[in-house]
Amino acid sequence: MTYELIAFDMDGTLLTSDKRVLPSSTAAMERAADAGKVVAISSGRCPRMVELNQADLGPVRYAICCNGTVLYDLRDHRVTSSADMPHEIIAQAFDLLGSEDVMVDAFQGRGFYCQTSHIEAMPRFGMGIYQDMYRATAWQVDDIRPVMLDEGTPIQKFIFHFASPEARERFAARVAGIDAELARSEMASLEFSPAGVTKGTGLLALADQLGIDAAATIAVGDADNDIDMLRAAGLGVAMGNANEGARAAADVVVADNDHDGCAEAIDRFLLGGGR
Repeated sequence: MTYELIAFDMDGTLLTSDKRVLPSSTAAMERAADAGKVVAISSGRCPRMVELNQADLGPVRYAICCNGTVLYDLRDHRVTSSADMPHEIIAQAFDLLGSEDVMVDAFQGRGFYCQTSHIEAMPRFGMGIYQDMYRATAWQVDDIRPVMLDEGTPIQKFIFHFASPEARERFAARVAGIDAELARSEMASLEFSPAGVTKGTGLLALADQLGIDAAATIAVGDADNDIDMLRAAGLGVAMGNANEGARAAADVVVADNDHDGCAEAIDRFLLGGGR
């Protein structure tokens, strides 16, 4: 099979455990571009977060952001398409949340909103490694609820970060019937996207935009929010550090994110044509 497009998740995939892009990954992406292939990002992150690593992304132009709800052109720094979350779903999620202790992110277009007090408390929610990134990229507000509930503010994705996995699972049971896509991430986070919109639909939308057949796509990931993308792609590749769900959804496994797994995916499958 000849593959034309490869899409990499970021955290746990293209980024190492200490949130760097390996030089081997950058070099492999350059080789792919020289061969006329398309390398894209497919991340739960918003475009502003992706752009922090742009110097190490080499030729990458396209990013599938916010779990497939935003397609972004990194060269022109513009959103090319987006899918909004119905505000009644946001209100329903907050009603079901009650008095649970959470940190909340709300994604809109290029960026995201976060409550200033939540940023200062990020270590409590298992998010301490991202604190500097949030300070650099978030649109900080005093109270995030009224921002999210304002029907004049489009929101594509939002996340509730809990203080423990047990708290997340208690809440997940309460929202099991909500009309939205749910994905677990990080230590104790639950991500909400519009129903029917995932990294998988984002990958297919980008491929269609570029005139690439779905069978000629490769997706690389490691976590629950990558599963739909791994299944939708012509070839699903799980990182060596991937969880059980991502491994089960993938066709093949490569080395982990600290040991050149992304370069392996490009050289073996995108350039090598293997499976």
